[in-house]
Amino acid sequence: MENGIERLAVKTKLVSLDNLYLDPNNFRLIHETDQINVPDEKIRDRDVVNRTYRLNLGDKNQNIQDLIDSFRANGYLPVDQIQVRALSDTDYVVAEGNRRVSALKYLYSEYTQKSIDLGKLDPGIFQNVPVVIYENSDNTLYLTLMGLKHISGNRKWGEWNQAKLLETLLVTHHLSEDTICKQVIISKKELRSNIRALALANQYRKSDYGDQFNESMFPIFREASRNVELKEWIGWDDTTNQAKNSANCELFFSWLSREPIENDSDSEYSGRTENYQEPAISKRDDIRILSKILDDKNALKNLEEYRNLHEAYRTSDIIFKEKIRDAISSIAADVSVLEQLSITQDQTPSLEESLSKLRGIIEKTRSISFQGVESKSPFYDRIDNHFSWIKVVSYRGLNDLEIKTLSKINLFAGLNNTGKSSLLEAIYLLCKQNDFNGLVDVLRIRGKIQEDHISPKWLADQINQIIKIEGEFDNKISKIEISQSIENDINIDRTHYLKTIEIDTEYEHYRLESNTRIFQGRNRETNSESIKILTKAIFSSPFFLNESYHYTMFYNKSVQSKSLPRINEFIRNKIVPTIKDIRLVDEFQRFLVDDDKFEKETMDLTNYGEGLQRVFFISLLFASAENGIVLIDEFENAIHVELLENFSQFLYVLSKEFNVQVFITSHSKECIDAFIKSISKENLIDFTFHALVNQGNNDIAVREYDGEKFFRLLDAGDVDLRRAK
Repeated sequence: MENGIERLAVKTKLVSLDNLYLDPNNFRLIHETDQINVPDEKIRDRDVVNRTYRLNLGDKNQNIQDLIDSFRANGYLPVDQIQVRALSDTDYVVAEGNRRVSALKYLYSEYTQKSIDLGKLDPGIFQNVPVVIYENSDNTLYLTLMGLKHISGNRKWGEWNQAKLLETLLVTHHLSEDTICKQVIISKKELRSNIRALALANQYRKSDYGDQFNESMFPIFREASRNVELKEWIGWDDTTNQAKNSANCELFFSWLSREPIENDSDSEYSGRTENYQEPAISKRDDIRILSKILDDKNALKNLEEYRNLHEAYRTSDIIFKEKIRDAISSIAADVSVLEQLSITQDQTPSLEESLSKLRGIIEKTRSISFQGVESKSPFYDRIDNHFSWIKVVSYRGLNDLEIKTLSKINLFAGLNNTGKSSLLEAIYLLCKQNDFNGLVDVLRIRGKIQEDHISPKWLADQINQIIKIEGEFDNKISKIEISQSIENDINIDRTHYLKTIEIDTEYEHYRLESNTRIFQGRNRETNSESIKILTKAIFSSPFFLNESYHYTMFYNKSVQSKSLPRINEFIRNKIVPTIKDIRLVDEFQRFLVDDDKFEKETMDLTNYGEGLQRVFFISLLFASAENGIVLIDEFENAIHVELLENFSQFLYVLSKEFNVQVFITSHSKECIDAFIKSISKENLIDFTFHALVNQGNNDIAVREYDGEKFFRLLDAGDVDLRRAK
């Protein structure tokens, strides 16, 4: 249903208060324990009328006192319309304006029975209430109207009431997520967050503690349903909207609830009744604290025993980690200040002493644990399989391009402008899931723009189409959709605002989103419950030779994995026999070469040819991408043709050792043939060859060959994969 509100037939009329019935099914009232949904034919029953009137008034008129005072002080000002729908030819039920009608009914009753002073309110209003009648409106349109007013509008209901309305649209009326988001004007992230929170609250209501539920607890469930650490701990499944870890879920529910104290002859409570412990979690902020200690068994044991969340947090190791984080942030800020100041020579000894201590801390940390190059964690630490198929639904010039045959080494060939680089970028984006930095990576690599030179306006202009990519990774289906929007939310700071990039992803039962606002002259803002990736993915482009500092982490991981000596050995045996070692010098973040040709000095790696540099840097990637993905664009770029066969064989060895799936593009026949020539027949199963073909009108198709088939084709004649038809 699009533009549903515009399809409503409306007319205005003056109606007596006696003919206006309050809505007993109003979502404003659903949190009241006495509220009962009734069909239209029961709305005018005396018991229903009295109960609905009482619930709208609240205790001592607390729900409408502001309107009573306003009517007396200002009279009836029809600033907001009272919207109704017909029950009969003369009677109407209030769709919007139940509080105003309740206040008028109260004043009418007090005026006729007690002759109270109405102030500036004209008593004639009681017989002539201006209303807007919506004709032929179904319940869906009515609910949409309520949503526009009380969810996305300026008269917001409580969080529980909003969520129940959205649930009704989704579950009872079977509207799609996209339809609800468009009609009620909320984001998909907000909609899903509400539905998850309701599902978790309903699971609590069905538990042994369910009788303690009330709508004031709902903000806690909202926060819990958005907290990725807690969701993982209770085994939350986004496909079924259920917590599957029953033991942890029961424990979590107990912390939300009062717990009776067992009578004990030695206890000070012995012989007394109705003794209980208060909930350990009583407000939404407690969820954030709880999530920090879920990995600390001692802190959880403390919480379970004493039911004091803040005490459990104080005993947790997390407090020391936060101190470390704050100290590092302080150091970074102070260094930034020092960069702007003029330092005298007498101050340098103190700085050098501090620098020495920092280096010692860094080296000690590296020797204990190396964190790798990825700042975002994958869904699973271990995998059985990589990608088995990939479909680019829409990305740049690729549409509904499905790659069905994949193995460990996958080579994509084609003439210029057949989408080879775009395909690698699409695979990289699928690996990165809802990490916005993945999108930034592919855009700046394509644009050959360094990290510190990215213009926000340029970045915003690059994202101008919907991106959809799918695939099967580790036997589980994954999807990603990237779109743009212009937010109209009055609550956000729109200073220099350009646009918002929305990323929606699915992987198995996980559904994640992220929204990134781009500003001109301001840092980007990314909002997400959690950032996850499918697996470690590293994109290699010839452009990265200009940013060798990117390879610092790759180098350290290669040292740790003990693969660096073999990389140096390959370079010595196949490229430059006099090179003994290539190493990173931390002080300068440069790669220096120990070469027998230069006995008295070490040479910077940049003094050697780009071919050697590229071989070295590509080889470094594999240790850091262990169990993940490496994507190499224009593999043959800068590498001498005579080296291609040996290097392709070495690359295969590294991929096997580190369990890495490799995607390679090339527009060189020599490069393609080099891979086939380097493969032994028993290893052909680990290779696939693909030709991207432009069929006209920019319609890109793929021709696929497994290793054995392509070997036979090449053996039979001088086949050029790039020119497949």
